Amino acid sequence: MRKLVYLLLLFTGAGVMGCRPQERPGSQPDSASESRTVIIRKDDHGYRLYRNGQPFFIKGVGGYGYYDRLRAMGGNSIRVWDTNDAERILDQAHAQDLTVMLGLWLIREKEGFDFFNQEAVAQLKERIRQDVLRYRNHPALLMWCIGNEMELGTANGKVWRVINEIAAMIHELDPNHPTTTAMNAILPEKIRLLQKECPHIDILSVNRYGGLAHLAEDARQAGWNGPYIITEYGPPGYWETPLTEWKAPIEPTSSQKAQFLSSRYKAGVLGDSSRCLGAYAFYWGQKQECTTTWFGMLGEKGEKTAVADMLQYLWSGQWPANKAPHLVSIHVHDQAGLNTSRLLPGTTYTASVAAQDPEGDSLRYHWELLPESDWRELDGSVDKEIKPLPVRGVLRSDNTATVQFTCPAQSGPYRLFVYAYDGKGSVATANVPFFAGDNKQLSSR
Repeated sequence: MRKLVYLLLLFTGAGVMGCRPQERPGSQPDSASESRTVIIRKDDHGYRLYRNGQPFFIKGVGGYGYYDRLRAMGGNSIRVWDTNDAERILDQAHAQDLTVMLGLWLIREKEGFDFFNQEAVAQLKERIRQDVLRYRNHPALLMWCIGNEMELGTANGKVWRVINEIAAMIHELDPNHPTTTAMNAILPEKIRLLQKECPHIDILSVNRYGGLAHLAEDARQAGWNGPYIITEYGPPGYWETPLTEWKAPIEPTSSQKAQFLSSRYKAGVLGDSSRCLGAYAFYWGQKQECTTTWFGMLGEKGEKTAVADMLQYLWSGQWPANKAPHLVSIHVHDQAGLNTSRLLPGTTYTASVAAQDPEGDSLRYHWELLPESDWRELDGSVDKEIKPLPVRGVLRSDNTATVQFTCPAQSGPYRLFVYAYDGKGSVATANVPFFAGDNKQLSSR
């Protein structure tokens, strides 16, 4: 009976939708549900998230620091993927009046976890039980996110049954905060599996990048009519962009990422106000994933990019007093001045960048030449990526908009990065991939 009521609440939206549904479809919220810290309700306008009795639309980021700056920009929530250092994160978030979607990390089946191993599952549940007991009453807690993209690399229904058992356990221990799980693919077969096996999951969460504008329609076509949260969004992923001849993804500049994020946010987040409960941009900080600049909204020392500026505008309607530089383009030229991406080892080339500053601040440039990351060999385990070591001794006068460099002697793929600093706490970034070697060496890859 309990499972039936939960399904009715999830897929009809009647009554109050929260952590432990007590009401029959069509009934009025009772005093117990009204007293919950975080609940989901459905009214004539659609689904709404409420926190402490007040509507709460998530304006969040995923990341582990700089919370004071996030609050100043108009953000109200952060997402973290596990409970490592959770006490610090929750305390610092609360100090800034921010909420936390607290992740409960699960090892995916493709990474070696056996969901049929009863002892391993029991240990997993006990670890999570202790985490829930420890953090359930923290005032910054918004909800629990059980795992991340658990459907990748598996069609095993047992995975979802374990997630559901964890969600049911959380409902018993903590009736005040909803449960969710972040999915990667919104496909009919995945949604059917979620609906069948996970009735104790309160909200669908989705990680979506290039296809964010079409998420609402994709969810409907897949059979999901309930509320959802976008747990990751940002620039187009490296799996979604055009490739070079040697299969290197072409990364947009920080300025191009900001424009992309603006259009997708308006269409994919604000465009489905009846079901979307908010979104978390990825990544608040700096992170090596394919490159060290692809997803990070901040520089190595916390300098903000145009993406961070755009988030502030989307959330608050106000631009920062000093905006990040606008980086227009980056090119590598051969000795004849022609644009090129296949270079001969030992040969000198010229790279140039076109950048502008909105306030007219003078720009300082820094260039780096790095080997291409080995992200393909890591099979999606992006947390294992580390920034490649820069190639030394090949750059000349690397503090201007134009730089000369010698192509490395070792053949293979590389990237030339440029950073444009305005001296006021902002940076613009871009890189250009190139291949060191002749046609024969390129064709052998």
